Amino acid sequence: MKTVSITFLSAGMLLCMSTACSARAPTPDNQPADLAYLTTQHIPSAGNLVMARRVRDKEGEHVLVLNRKAGPSPAKPKSGRVEHIELDVGYYSRQGSAWKAEWSLHDFVDCPGLDSVAEFFVPNVGITDLNGDGKAEVTIPYKLFCGGGVDSYTVKVILREGTLKLAIRGDSLVKLPGQEPFGGEHQYDKTLLAPTYALYKQHMDKVWDAVSIDVRK
Repeated sequence: MKTVSITFLSAGMLLCMSTACSARAPTPDNQPADLAYLTTQHIPSAGNLVMARRVRDKEGEHVLVLNRKAGPSPAKPKSGRVEHIELDVGYYSRQGSAWKAEWSLHDFVDCPGLDSVAEFFVPNVGITDLNGDGKAEVTIPYKLFCGGGVDSYTVKVILREGTLKLAIRGDSLVKLPGQEPFGGEHQYDKTLLAPTYALYKQHMDKVWDAVSIDVRK
């Protein structure tokens, strides 16, 4: 996979399904957006803005927005601890002078009395055109954790292309000094295993390998 920026993985991938094909698909045009831009465009951003990208493909203009919101668990609102964390992703398409939500993603942890983690793997968020059809795919990897010991994180790699949603879900591979690694199991959406999506799976496997290794001291 060719890297096109320090924060985004590009996939100038094969234009055909054969692994022998050497043609490359261009990366959809995309650039950073900030909270000021979202505000002027009346695009919602709840919680803390993690990142935003303006994307242009053959379908038109889009905006990708990642937000994170953290606070006490609703079960213990006065605890003073961060025990409830929400991750939200919105993908908006320009419709005339307005923006319409094309798809969204929401996940969270709620861990009263326990340690809680919910984070996007921002450097591995990707805007690609894997099959060269001119439409952007968006890959969102993130982790979730709710516990109190040395356990694996839940890891998810989600790919969206319009109404299409593909996912790899599983556990991080934990590596501790002097011990055998544990965890690392993962499952694919059934659709992702279809030959039609071989390029998507190849791409998502690379993202999974990049984000699921959990080295601890």
